[in-house]
Amino acid sequence: MTMADDYFGAILVNVSSIELSIVNLKSGTQVERVKSTVAIGENIYNHEDIDFETVAEAAEALRGFLQIIKDYGVTHYQLWGSQALSSAPNAEFIRDQLYVRTGLHIEWLSWGEESFVRNEAVALKFDHYHHLVKHHAAIIGLNSGSTTLSFFAQEQLVASHNMKLGPVRIKEVLQDLRTTAPNPVDVLDDYINSKVDDFYRFLPADLQTVSNQVILIGAEPLNAYFIPQGAISAPLTLDDFNQFSREVAGASDQYLMERLHLTEENVELILPVVLLIKKLLTVVHAEKIQLVNLNVIDGLTTNQAIMAGYHKTAHFENQILASAEDLAQRYRVEPHHMQLVRRFALHLFDQLRTLHHLTTRDRLLLEVATIVHDIGGFIDTHQHYLHSDYVLKQSDLLGLSQEETQIIAAVSRYHSTRTPGEDLAHFQQLDSDKRLVVAKLSAILRLADALDDAHQQTIQKISVSVRADRVIITVFSDDELSLIHWAFTYKAKFFTDVFGLQPVLKQRRLHK
Repeated sequence: MTMADDYFGAILVNVSSIELSIVNLKSGTQVERVKSTVAIGENIYNHEDIDFETVAEAAEALRGFLQIIKDYGVTHYQLWGSQALSSAPNAEFIRDQLYVRTGLHIEWLSWGEESFVRNEAVALKFDHYHHLVKHHAAIIGLNSGSTTLSFFAQEQLVASHNMKLGPVRIKEVLQDLRTTAPNPVDVLDDYINSKVDDFYRFLPADLQTVSNQVILIGAEPLNAYFIPQGAISAPLTLDDFNQFSREVAGASDQYLMERLHLTEENVELILPVVLLIKKLLTVVHAEKIQLVNLNVIDGLTTNQAIMAGYHKTAHFENQILASAEDLAQRYRVEPHHMQLVRRFALHLFDQLRTLHHLTTRDRLLLEVATIVHDIGGFIDTHQHYLHSDYVLKQSDLLGLSQEETQIIAAVSRYHSTRTPGEDLAHFQQLDSDKRLVVAKLSAILRLADALDDAHQQTIQKISVSVRADRVIITVFSDDELSLIHWAFTYKAKFFTDVFGLQPVLKQRRLHK
């Protein structure tokens, strides 16, 4: 591996800017950071198209970034687009135009990916992270149009929720209010309070009362003012924040631009940021605040370093699973059945590696699917698998791409009575490789689910043996298993279709 192979260029097209970061993945050192203020998606929160005129500006900025990448001799680079940008009505046309003009293909990020990679960057680059998450901590991450709250206890993620409220979205509300309301700031404050309160009541009850150490990311005006030049973080007391907040509320734009060294565009974001943070610090019962100047692009380069093998990843995969468990809890999934199916499915996956040839990432997707496959039962137990599919597609699962969320939704849809073969129209949304992954994971999950079909946990242990034309699954139980035999025979048909081997269920008694 040459030295140039250690370097990676990440480009992120966001609503209000385009950014480039070139990083030495091995050392973690950033060698170049460039930001263009081309605001390609400023009007998307009003459900307007991306303006075609800004596409030419964006293409020019990207060509400049490509030249910088070339000058550094960097051969590994990737262009991402923010989730907010991907939601524009004409996002796919813009993606194609930028590809035609620059040769760069935008990979859209999901909210779950943006929050996850940012959490990775904070964990690996912010020195006080492990100390803060030891007890109760909240990472508050601000994006242009959304805010993510990730809650930690005893160093483990316990919940991560995304709220569709962010500074740029609030700025647009404020602009409307200034033309219609006599006291726009008071009305905006009430608007933010109602949105946050509405969001917060869906959090687990214990999280609504506990005090938190707060790690605040993406609060740009505060970062510029409070974080010393060259540092990535600074402590912020509640008193200092409140004083800053009072100063901002009564100041003119001209004063703020001079005092905080801001451009005309950025000054409009200060009040929305301050009012939103003020409310969030109240609801999370903030004890201490740490401002951290790391954003999604830092997360993307950190994630590349992890994938290149420079950091261990188990800690972060646990965040993905914890996010799934939080979702399952919200929809009151029965925990004993879920944990047993999870254990059986993973055991089957590991024992059938010679059959399925799936990856460790596919194993993680299967584990997530075992946790969330029954969430549709909260809506209606009849055809719950269809409700699971719908709910999962609308959910923000931490650390998963939109495609991975689609896969988990499809596996959950097919874990019960239907199969992908009977439901081809619904199945066309994924390419053929991914359809095969869905089919294989569904086949495994169906067997695991059948082994606790009555939700009685009558089987606690299984063993798996692969023969020339059969897969023998031996279950250890002294109970009468007629229902499980029937469910297994029914659900095993799809496994035979996918793998060409007949699953056979054998019972071995424990002689209690």
